[in-house]
Amino acid sequence: MKNNNKQSFKSNKPNNNFPKKNFNSKQIKSFNNKPQVKQNKEESEHLYLKGRHEVLQALESGQSLIAVYVSLSVKGSIVSQIKEMASKSTVPVKELAPEVFEKRFGEKTQGIAAEASEFQYTDFDDLIKKAEEGHQVIVALNQVEDARNLGAIVRTVEAMGCDGVIIPKHRSAGMTEWAIRTAQGASAWLPVARVNNMSDSLEELKEKGYWVVGLDGDASKQLTNVKYDSKVVLVAGGEDVGLGERVKKSCDDIVKIPMFGKTTSLNVSVSVAMALYEILRQKNFFMKH
Repeated sequence: MKNNNKQSFKSNKPNNNFPKKNFNSKQIKSFNNKPQVKQNKEESEHLYLKGRHEVLQALESGQSLIAVYVSLSVKGSIVSQIKEMASKSTVPVKELAPEVFEKRFGEKTQGIAAEASEFQYTDFDDLIKKAEEGHQVIVALNQVEDARNLGAIVRTVEAMGCDGVIIPKHRSAGMTEWAIRTAQGASAWLPVARVNNMSDSLEELKEKGYWVVGLDGDASKQLTNVKYDSKVVLVAGGEDVGLGERVKKSCDDIVKIPMFGKTTSLNVSVSVAMALYEILRQKNFFMKH
């Protein structure tokens, strides 16, 4: 676009007398709507646990908490229970007026919240050691970017007694406030490890005797056609990108969940839950026979 307000400069000294340019409201709005670079919250800020169940689970599991907050509108034994557990863990309890509490933590919190330090991920090697004492079933997630899907999977994995979740450090959701809230307290108990390279980590698990099974809707083999009688890693990918070629190459088997309706795909958290049920059903059967 041609500029009619050209200025010539006769020296290298800074000139602060540039003509001011007026912007209309539409232009200002368009500048404000430019994409912002999002900060990685789980690494830069404290986490806030919201809800009675989440706070109780965090206290019971010994999770490191900075403070517990209780709205003065909350009555009953839940307050004394939380105060007692917090006292044992030397965590301060702060009671706030209902309007102050709601302004800080929102409405859907049941009047209970806690401030925690950033989520404590488990070391990959430690997760493997703990798995040796459990069901020896691990879930690996590649590029699952929705924190609520991650939280739902953590909840399922813990509820089914599996040994942990592995996620990559990059291009993946982390254990943020949304993930922890969706996990409904399960994240306080389940080991979650972050790794630099998912393919390399899967190869390491294979060396330790794990059979690596990837979920892919286009696979030729069905989930129920594989025998799960040993150590298993179940691998699922993000809904948009899938497993990824490198991760696929690290899998011993690629399977799909058999479906008989007109729906052609499932949410990744639902897929993981269905696959885990079949894996654990078979493992329990083979243990008894």
